[in-house]
Amino acid sequence: MIDNGERLDAVLRRRREHLPVVDEQIDRWRRILGVITELGDAVAGIRAVEPDGTVTGLLGSLDLAGMTRAAQECLDALATVRGRVNRETVNIGVSGRARNGKSTVLQSLSGLDDRQIPSGRGQPVTAVRSRIYHSLTDRGARLTMHTERSFMDEVIAPYHAELRLQPVPRDLSAFAGYPYPRVVDGPDGKGMDQPRLGPMLARVREAQQALASYREFLTGEVRTVDLTDIREWVAYPEADAEPERRPYLAVRDAVITCAFPVEDVTALGLVDLPGLGELTPSAEEHHLAGLRNDIDFAIVVKRPTDTNAMWAEEDARALQLIGSACEVADARDFTLILVNSGACLPENIAALHDDLRDRLNDPAGGRGYWVILADGADRDAVREQVLEPILEHLATALPRMDEVVIADAVAVCRDRRDRIKEDLDGLSSMLRMLSVPTLTEQMIARAETLRAEVAASLQAWVDTLRGRADNDYEDTEFFDRVAEVHKEIREWVLSGFGEGPEVWQQRALSRFRVDRASLPFASDELNRVRVEMARRFSAVDDLLLQRRDEYWAGLVAALGPRLALLTDDLSARPQDVLAAMAEVLRDAPDPCPALAETLDFALDVRLDYRTRVLPRLRRALDVLFPEEDDPGGGNAATTLLAVPRTAEGSAELFNRVTQLARQAAYDAQAVLAQEPGTTAQVLFAYGEQLEDAFVRADSSEAEFRRLVAVFQDRLWPGEGTGPQAATDGLRRVRRLATDLRPLITDERPRTAAERTGR
Repeated sequence: MIDNGERLDAVLRRRREHLPVVDEQIDRWRRILGVITELGDAVAGIRAVEPDGTVTGLLGSLDLAGMTRAAQECLDALATVRGRVNRETVNIGVSGRARNGKSTVLQSLSGLDDRQIPSGRGQPVTAVRSRIYHSLTDRGARLTMHTERSFMDEVIAPYHAELRLQPVPRDLSAFAGYPYPRVVDGPDGKGMDQPRLGPMLARVREAQQALASYREFLTGEVRTVDLTDIREWVAYPEADAEPERRPYLAVRDAVITCAFPVEDVTALGLVDLPGLGELTPSAEEHHLAGLRNDIDFAIVVKRPTDTNAMWAEEDARALQLIGSACEVADARDFTLILVNSGACLPENIAALHDDLRDRLNDPAGGRGYWVILADGADRDAVREQVLEPILEHLATALPRMDEVVIADAVAVCRDRRDRIKEDLDGLSSMLRMLSVPTLTEQMIARAETLRAEVAASLQAWVDTLRGRADNDYEDTEFFDRVAEVHKEIREWVLSGFGEGPEVWQQRALSRFRVDRASLPFASDELNRVRVEMARRFSAVDDLLLQRRDEYWAGLVAALGPRLALLTDDLSARPQDVLAAMAEVLRDAPDPCPALAETLDFALDVRLDYRTRVLPRLRRALDVLFPEEDDPGGGNAATTLLAVPRTAEGSAELFNRVTQLARQAAYDAQAVLAQEPGTTAQVLFAYGEQLEDAFVRADSSEAEFRRLVAVFQDRLWPGEGTGPQAATDGLRRVRRLATDLRPLITDERPRTAAERTGR
């Protein structure tokens, strides 16, 4: 045993020497799988935007699913190797169908008893897979609890899948209230699955009824439990226990440490594999996972009772599972059949032994499965007849099995590497048939396209302004507004300037008497009428401003929806959009000052009444100035307004002032009638200058390139569809293929310095 212990410790040390290289290769293949996944996404993106395109057709033969599968197979093989070389103990798994003495054998190997590893007659008693490790200092159990999510996914959902019950409850509350049927109704509707599925339905109903006893433990935490209290956490309830108390359902994994009845082998572990034949969903899958990931050697326990004395189909399936778990190593190196002879009749023991010799191992066929007869309940017999021979065997067999497993993983990785490299070579050949513009070429092409689009749109807009500037253009809305204002002013004049002729004349007569003259009153009235008429004609101001706003709106539309993306608020007023656009161009990381200045110029259009109309309108109102000199030397206004200081004189003055006001209104109307043409000429000139400067200035070409370089993502947001998306996708495929090649071709493990310098 001393020699075996030292030899096994040496095996474990040699195993761990492989760990850095294995981790290196796992990291490499994870990166390979990541690049292949990205490659698949890129090809799918191209296919989505151009399903019938040339690029999609050429990439259609690329077997991305096969490449993904190959990379994953490498990771699976390496994971198996890592689980093996990272193991700090030699693990022996104990398996077997229920009621064959599996738990009894575990007790004999570990030194535990029914309080920790329950055994019994009737139904299976082990409810949780346990790992038991030899330790001279530690004695206890660490229980990893389910979370609510893992409990629903790993415990309850498999029952629903087997029982074909929908919907699957998503949380504990839904599980607690789920209306489980009393009996199983198979797919034929006649209950034909009741013998197989009925016990499963009973199990899930028991879990539902006992939910209150374990719900509080579904925390995902690790609990430390004394071995004297472990039974209820790993075993089904005893016959006299509370039927609705099942805390074991909350346990995901159990690790037990105790002193084994051995003296010289310290790095030893036992794995209690799920009992074969148990009526729980996925029992065999869990069994297989334990065989593949946790153990170095498997003991299959077979107890020859009156009804179990022959090697049965279920026993053969157990060996098949072991063979599938150890696909490359010889299963006979990996497996021992323990005939548990305790309390069995000699004739049954002999019958099973003969059956194994004649039907399973076939003496004429050479070496067969290793078979040992021992009483599983006799601890000394199990230690001497089972454990010691196994450890002696493993001292020589483990290095051989390790080499086979590692060599198989290397072979798998080389084969899958060659497959992926072949696909990658094919992809590279296809990519050489396709050309895509560089990012600089793409930027220049986009700038030229954008400039041409804006030029065409601005020219169409300027043509519209030119049409309005033609001599025969009539702004009907403006003419109607001028006529309306003129009519209102004329009515105001004829109605006595807002106070009536009689009141006006009486006020004039009173003023004559105070001033002893008619001219002061007449001068004041002409001044008042002139100011009021100028104010009333300003009612056309809103139309002038409307024409300016229409100009700005037309300019925003002419610049196009793409340039409008430079601003954040596309619903803002046109002048605000232009101002924001100019600010973005001016403040860009690479500014476009000339384009920004052109937009500033467009915002400087002035069409308001006071700026455009009033200066010329005032000339039409000069007739209302009271001291207009007569070219002949006399004062015409003084002569016209000098009337007798009588009632008749005030009536005559009213008529004369009214005539002057009507003449001024008429002249002002004539001035305003010319304004639409003048305004159209002004806007056309502004628009023509803007289009010329924006598109054809010396700096225009350079600034459009700068504009696209800085704001490409905003001007072409997402680029989710169309040829450009396919081009970008193809560029991404090229980059990923370039990234993948060194990962595939370089098998040299990196040094520690290279790893830390990544």
